[in-house]
Amino acid sequence: MGTFLSNIQVFSGALNSSKLMNELVLAIRDSLDGGLYEETDDAESADRSLILHVSSDRWISLYDQKLDEQHLDEMDALGKAISRVGVSAVGSVLHDSDLLVMRLYQNGRMADTIINDLDLFNEMSEGSRPRKRNGQPSKWSEVCAPGVSPADLKAIWEKETIFADDALALAAELLAIPDHAILRGYEVDQEFQQDKVMESNVKVLHYRSTIRFSDYVTQHNGPKLAFTSWNAYAAADVGSPAAIVFGLRNEGQAFTGLDVLLWGPALDELHIELGLGKLFRTLPHFHVREEWASDPESLELEAEGELINGYRYRFSEINFPEGGLQGLYAEDAAKLGLMKEWMEQMYQPQQSFQLTLTGRSVNKSNLYIGFVPSETPEGQIGLGIPVFIGLEPDRN
Repeated sequence: MGTFLSNIQVFSGALNSSKLMNELVLAIRDSLDGGLYEETDDAESADRSLILHVSSDRWISLYDQKLDEQHLDEMDALGKAISRVGVSAVGSVLHDSDLLVMRLYQNGRMADTIINDLDLFNEMSEGSRPRKRNGQPSKWSEVCAPGVSPADLKAIWEKETIFADDALALAAELLAIPDHAILRGYEVDQEFQQDKVMESNVKVLHYRSTIRFSDYVTQHNGPKLAFTSWNAYAAADVGSPAAIVFGLRNEGQAFTGLDVLLWGPALDELHIELGLGKLFRTLPHFHVREEWASDPESLELEAEGELINGYRYRFSEINFPEGGLQGLYAEDAAKLGLMKEWMEQMYQPQQSFQLTLTGRSVNKSNLYIGFVPSETPEGQIGLGIPVFIGLEPDRN
């Protein structure tokens, strides 16, 4: 498994680091307080913590638990807020040692973006406008180390490296950012315990969410699957494959392992032949898509006390995170706005099952499909759909 890390480096230059540190704390407070978060002194109850650390005579490092989720919008919001103090900031996201995104923030805006692999970035940003240009190195001249030309920085992105970690280390060298500062994300260790270092060198901020999961979401005691989308029918020509897709989410406790069961006349009467089953999960960070594949295995299923013939697709490694069903709503417009913002930041992955089937004989019949958590069958869901082979689908 590759490396995942995110951080923001604030360029202090010739400024007094202690004074700048205090200004950065105020900027962060202005950005976070009064919305989804409220500051707290209790680290145990905090939902989000940030560490500011003077890492060299040129840079102050910022590590944020939220940035470790690798969502670029979160990094942009914090980077812009910090740069309004009148300093430049460099945000870095390293994803699975394959993709590196570095952004320059100045005067409250995103001044430039440099990416080590544009093709991969565009592929992982499916649905967004493709990026065609890879940054303007001249904009980075202020933060380059003495004697370093922005052209040297550009050369890094044009150089092929096996791991994006190497590109980040090379860029850090040209910006004179210490390796120990750039090659890490949010971690709590002895180095950042405020009672063990000079207070002027480290600041730790803790924030608690103003909205709790239980405020607006009801959750089942165990796993509870629900459909987010489904095919109303399946249709194919004889000898031709077709695919049907079902969207899934979990409204209960987290679980690992999913069985997909199929049975019914469409299989018993040999109207269709089952092919490969695929389970997809799309992650919110860079729209990363994970995929698992399984072949059907025949088995006997129990239905209302009787044994029937069926098939199973088994996905033993897939993990469904905990979820819930919105059951309570905000009582005023202000809280409604906060609730919507909070829901958008939950970043739940999206799961879908794709079934490939091939028509074998002209007919209309029914196919039944069930989705069963491996450890807790009580959380299962299922439905039946008509199957049209060599026929025009109808609504009857």
